[in-house]
Amino acid sequence: MASHFAAHDSQYERLSRSNYKPQTAHRGHRGNNNGRRHHSHVGLVIGLVIVAIVAVCGACAFQLYRSAMTAKGHAEDMVTELSTLKEAVKSGDTEALNNSVNTIVEDSDALNVEVTSPLWKLAANLPVVGEDVRSVQTLGAASSALVNDALVPIAQSVSGKKLSDIMHDGSFDVETISSVVAAVDQATPTIEGTLDTIDSLPEAHIPQLASAIEKVKTQTTQVRDALAKAKPILDVLPQMLGANGQTRTYLVIAQNNSELRSTGGLPGSWGTVTINNGTLTMGDFTTILHESGLKVDITDEERNAMATNMDTDPAQVNCDPDFVRVGELARDYWAQTGGGNVDGVIAIDPVFLQRLVALTGSITAPDGATLDGTNTAQALLSDVYWKYGDDGDAQDAYFASVAELAFKSVLSNLGSASIKDLKDVYKKSAADGRLLVWMNDQGEEQVMQELGVAGGLSTDPATPVLGVYLNDDSYSKLSWYTQAGTTIDGGTKNADGTTTYNVTTTLTNTITPEEAASAPIYIYGGNADKRNNSDMLHFVYFIAPAGGTITNFSASDGLIFTDYGVNEAALSGLQFIRVRTHLRSGESGTFTYQVTVPAEATQPLALRTTPLAQESLMSNSAPATATE
Repeated sequence: MASHFAAHDSQYERLSRSNYKPQTAHRGHRGNNNGRRHHSHVGLVIGLVIVAIVAVCGACAFQLYRSAMTAKGHAEDMVTELSTLKEAVKSGDTEALNNSVNTIVEDSDALNVEVTSPLWKLAANLPVVGEDVRSVQTLGAASSALVNDALVPIAQSVSGKKLSDIMHDGSFDVETISSVVAAVDQATPTIEGTLDTIDSLPEAHIPQLASAIEKVKTQTTQVRDALAKAKPILDVLPQMLGANGQTRTYLVIAQNNSELRSTGGLPGSWGTVTINNGTLTMGDFTTILHESGLKVDITDEERNAMATNMDTDPAQVNCDPDFVRVGELARDYWAQTGGGNVDGVIAIDPVFLQRLVALTGSITAPDGATLDGTNTAQALLSDVYWKYGDDGDAQDAYFASVAELAFKSVLSNLGSASIKDLKDVYKKSAADGRLLVWMNDQGEEQVMQELGVAGGLSTDPATPVLGVYLNDDSYSKLSWYTQAGTTIDGGTKNADGTTTYNVTTTLTNTITPEEAASAPIYIYGGNADKRNNSDMLHFVYFIAPAGGTITNFSASDGLIFTDYGVNEAALSGLQFIRVRTHLRSGESGTFTYQVTVPAEATQPLALRTTPLAQESLMSNSAPATATE
């Protein structure tokens, strides 16, 4: 800048020497000449001051512009690196995570060096634009706090760790998980404070700055929301994994979708997983279906609605579509068998197991067959019954053995899978009801609800859910051949604010006459009401959304048992409809009805239904936004 000023001074000296001419004195006007000369000098001085100011301002503006471009570059690099960081988190690549955080720290520090320089401090005092300059400085300070007080501690909590280090050989690194929990706790106030700071910024005069502020806010909000989703499970995860010397025991139930129940299928195999300080110990899988003298308490409402003996028969316990109740009743059944108390109940099915096997590697079944991510479900839900015929004990033993082997293999190799793949399996399995979890601790149960795996009936009128559930009544494994789908239209708004949806539920029996004729009775079933071997019998439950109704209910000819009819009741305060259906080989039947949701509903009508044995035979469609 000094050389810039010197250039102007030299120019002035040259101009002065070339233009200066002595004034000739005129008698009688000496005083006036002196005045003009004085004013001329003053004007010249003022002009020089103006030139100097312009020069200084010009130089400062140029330097500020260069600094602003540098700061902009660092900010853009930070935004770009945040995308890399997100991918590192998704993949579980802690090395990439730390590299991204280090890069962000460097850019954040460099950004703050720029915006806290004397030049920026000077610009901050200018009218109008100074307010925007101060906003940039505030953003710089906020980003520095976000990086150093949030991202860095979280990255440090997993420094040098891979997912395989945290989950390996059937154990969890509780110490590292607890460190992550502490880091997230530390980060949360900083993130919230950053968002509050951004929200308090005045409206920017420069459009580019306004856009930049919005981008920063969006990124920060995404980080906040991601941590908000993770924090509930992080808060309870250490204790669920037996931290601090605790011992936690969970009952695992393998549901058999070839004999459908509301929440999935026949609860044929039961076993426990014990966790102490992150180390898992798996007990033997067995069955309690044939034990006598068992009795649990159910309500009169449950007895009337479902018309099953689920209070004395563990095989019927999950006819109840409310997994919160299923978990409680399963806990009580297990305790009566001498299995002891459990802290929670986890229900899975072979399709969920197959999804995990696809991530963790194939297993070898007792018969030598290789089961992988494509055939595990079919082996457990169909092939075993054709192989062992009517030898129920051999079938149960095979099912329990494979379920146990698969579960142990998954637990031992879970750390080799990517976080993204694990997340995808979890989300899909929670959504279609193939993973259900009930916790005895109310705080932990609340977290399960927030995570979408609790499987309880929705009682919130704002988020209406229609329930359609299937329960085998063939005493068979014919449900492998069940095809089902429910279609809900876009809905029509009514004058009173309610919305009415037209709904169709279709059932199809896909077993061929040849398969039915050659199948063992264990597959086609022994219910005396069957008209032939292929005849497929089901109890079907329809549950209205909270605050809503099911009306104009009808079925295609021959679908419902004539002597059974349509039975209405209530369950958890919700309208409950029960029918009994039968379909022979190749036959389809259709239910049509209308579902009206209350004016309080803020979401379109959703559907919860029984997960079938074959994913390809499920065809459900969600509604669009309701039309006026």
